Amino acid sequence: SMTFLFCKHLYQRLVREAVVSTQSSGSSGINAEYGEKSSSKLQDKAWDKAISMAKGEKQKDNPELIAKSIKRKEGQKKKSKKEWTERVGGQKKAQKERQKKRQENIQKRLDGKKGKRK
Repeated sequence: SMTFLFCKHLYQRLVREAVVSTQSSGSSGINAEYGEKSSSKLQDKAWDKAISMAKGEKQKDNPELIAKSIKRKEGQKKKSKKEWTERVGGQKKAQKERQKKRQENIQKRLDGKKGKRK
């Protein structure tokens, strides 16, 4: 099966759908309001869910779990951003040190040549 990549808007859509599905399953008068079409759609959804659960597929219909995964992914992004900025800063520092050492070596070499001339 396809892996579920992190996209915040997809997770938010899943949360909205999960909330709507929990609200619609909780309302008892839905058949009276919308007739048989809605009840058959609800039954189809229920069967689809049951079949996917039987296959062992992950169920992405729990708003709490989805919100928790959004928070976890945001934390991962924040952590990796922090690590990246530290890495870039470390690279710049190392580059400056190498340039300084190079300049010192060049100066030492020039001073050595001046000493031999005299």
